[in-house]
Amino acid sequence: MTEVKDISFIIPVYNEELNITRVLANLYTVLSQHTEWHSEIIVVEDGSTDRTREVIKAYLKELPDSQLILHERNLGYTKSLKDGIAKANGHFLMYIGADEEFDCSELPLFVEPLLLNQADVVLGIRWQRNAYQLFRFFLSVIYIFLLNYLFKLRVNDYNWSQAWSKELLQNIHLRSNSLFILPEIIIKAHDLNYRIKEVPSNHRGRQYGKSSVNLKIMGYALFEAICFWRHRKSSHYSAGEQSRTSKISTLKFNA
Repeated sequence: MTEVKDISFIIPVYNEELNITRVLANLYTVLSQHTEWHSEIIVVEDGSTDRTREVIKAYLKELPDSQLILHERNLGYTKSLKDGIAKANGHFLMYIGADEEFDCSELPLFVEPLLLNQADVVLGIRWQRNAYQLFRFFLSVIYIFLLNYLFKLRVNDYNWSQAWSKELLQNIHLRSNSLFILPEIIIKAHDLNYRIKEVPSNHRGRQYGKSSVNLKIMGYALFEAICFWRHRKSSHYSAGEQSRTSKISTLKFNA
């Protein structure tokens, strides 16, 4: 019988052989300090062409409560995230990038509001993006502005580490096949009146390798956003079946 967990951490991975070990080590260090979370780790290896798969297999042998999903060819970030969500046994789920840009010491900011029933969705907000090149920084700013304008929201960051209740994810159908998948979750959570909380998060920048995000990928995400915007305005749109009282709140802090 599958053991139900409090929270599942989902890590999609593609060609991150120099980063993934440190990500898993930092994650496990935090989880060892918070055994009360009753957590599990789900790594989705997306057909990497370097030694990422071998590195993960060797490391996960030392980690309890972990699952490894293998793609025999590269199916993309969105498919990896969806497969991880489908396999998760937690009441709550959290997405973590495999590039070590997220600081796992911040995990309590995401997990505790969920476990204390203070939120249904927790969004990490990168207030400072010092590791970004100027061009990518402006792309991100424009992308956030356009999404907020289209969907009449006031979200400060759509594509960083996020945590969600499984109830929400079971209550929605994810249409996106691009980076728009994370904004889609946020928008549908808002439409269904789930409680959304924003928390500050430090963007560290990757130590090794190069981000695969480019104009083509961002362009396709924006294309899907516009398609979803049109669908959301139509009479056929239904975010899900349940309804709650929603509020987006931001944790105040000193930059």
